[in-house]
Amino acid sequence: KIDGGPSVLYDAVAIVASATGAADLASDSAARDFASDAFAHCKFIGFTEAARPLLEKAGVAEVLDEACIRLSASKDAAAFIAACAELRHWPRELTVDLDA
Repeated sequence: KIDGGPSVLYDAVAIVASATGAADLASDSAARDFASDAFAHCKFIGFTEAARPLLEKAGVAEVLDEACIRLSASKDAAAFIAACAELRHWPRELTVDLDA
């Protein structure tokens, strides 16, 4: 249940969903907020390509950075886990609070 625990409770987020599941999540405000908040809190985000609609609806797909790691092969999961050792991607903090 995505609205049962906000992203602030986690050190990193991996969004691994089917195309159908991601479409359902993209239409859910709690899921969009979860993804948006994870990005705003400088979390490392792993995602499958199928999860892109959720990231788009959350408003972060256009600004994905090097701490947003596409998970398309098993080696990507290892890279994601290794990157998470830094706990946060602090350079993002300089851009997430800017008024557009």
